[in-house]
Amino acid sequence: MAAEGQVDVKRYQIISLLYIVFICFSVINIKISVLDSNIYTIKSLQSIEKEELKKVDISNKIIADNLAQINQSPKAASYLKIRTRLTKSYTVINNVLKHVDEEFIKNKTTIYKQFNSRNLIEEILKSENGVKQLDKDLFDLSDFIKKSPFKLQASLDSLIPLQKQVTTIKGKVEEWDYYLFFHKPSAISYMQLQRIKLLVSKTQLLYQEAALAEIGYQPTYFSKFNPKLYVLKSTVKEYKPEEIIQPNQKVIDKNDEVFDELFKKIINSLHTENIFTGLTTSFISDFNFDFGKDFTFEVIPKTKITQVGKDYKVTFSKNGEYLLKFYDLRKQDKKLLFDKKIMVNPLPDPLVRVKGDNLNTYNISVRDLLAAERLEANLEINNLKYFPGRINSYKVIKIHNGKEEESVNNYGELFQSTTQKVLGSLKKNDLVIFDNINMSLVDGSTRTSPPIVYKITD
Repeated sequence: MAAEGQVDVKRYQIISLLYIVFICFSVINIKISVLDSNIYTIKSLQSIEKEELKKVDISNKIIADNLAQINQSPKAASYLKIRTRLTKSYTVINNVLKHVDEEFIKNKTTIYKQFNSRNLIEEILKSENGVKQLDKDLFDLSDFIKKSPFKLQASLDSLIPLQKQVTTIKGKVEEWDYYLFFHKPSAISYMQLQRIKLLVSKTQLLYQEAALAEIGYQPTYFSKFNPKLYVLKSTVKEYKPEEIIQPNQKVIDKNDEVFDELFKKIINSLHTENIFTGLTTSFISDFNFDFGKDFTFEVIPKTKITQVGKDYKVTFSKNGEYLLKFYDLRKQDKKLLFDKKIMVNPLPDPLVRVKGDNLNTYNISVRDLLAAERLEANLEINNLKYFPGRINSYKVIKIHNGKEEESVNNYGELFQSTTQKVLGSLKKNDLVIFDNINMSLVDGSTRTSPPIVYKITD
């Protein structure tokens, strides 16, 4: 969580990247027909929002369980009130989008059929259930946040924007609703609605996390898209050995110096956090005692244990809760030192891009595309240096003058000859889309990545 007075830049990184696509379409002078490709941008926004709502739901549950404590903290209570107000705005924008979709259905059409037209969506948005609802709500929201005694400076105003009149990059002054929604193809208007909905959702989560942070909770996410748990910061401390012993469990005499040495070594070398299905984990590392002679441990349900030098590694094949039991073997009787519950989590969704350190935007040259030679996937967990899986296949789509001109299926991560031919034919201002990206991970799951869109610069 960013400190008060600071913008949490990382939380807006994905939105900023997606917004580049919008700028390419709405600011640069491109033929309207190109807007057909915005279907992939809208799908990406919807996909990110879906994952964001998982985080919102998790934090809501934590808030409900700690509501009394939150209300005792003026700052936390202020953050929570802003969260509640943002929830109202999310409902409003969601209802406007539902209204648009329902009217399309009544007219026996869809947003995907209306991409390059503007009359129908403008008529819908000018109705009583359209932009008027959004206009009043968003400006009220902005005033509410500004008047709150405690607030974050991750402002919506600069991202929506929230001012009655907006000066375009050409110096023309327009009413904000016309600037965002009217006299524009359906592709732009609909995408703006979806973008605002996502921004409100993300801001809602910011204030939820800020409220929880005031009472000691810290969110822990294993990737940008995959929320897993919340932890209390107050529990993150150096435990004394006796503190991790289960209740009513008999502990060997503390005067036994040999036992103490073994016990402390295990505790100091034990790693049971951030464990994922399919990834080999070093439970105990750089440990001088002998497994099977001085000590042993078992995992319930049964799991294979491998010794590599002074490290003891375990690979879990399934998600869920496991029990670790550690035993002292140096006396006649096998004695339980302690047991500990651990949680094994499913692997998060990989992040996929064209291979290359400098290819992090939606603008790319044909030369760089061909030089990349492949797509690559990454998991941002535990400083992982490799991808625990493989890219099976994906579809490469060439968009020229707003129309799908050519497409091929690619098998494996490397660009096959058919893909290279399509990429080599791309011209300036063309779009290339990598879609239906299918991957297999070591946990046995199959994942599909959101589409990747690149605009050709030369």
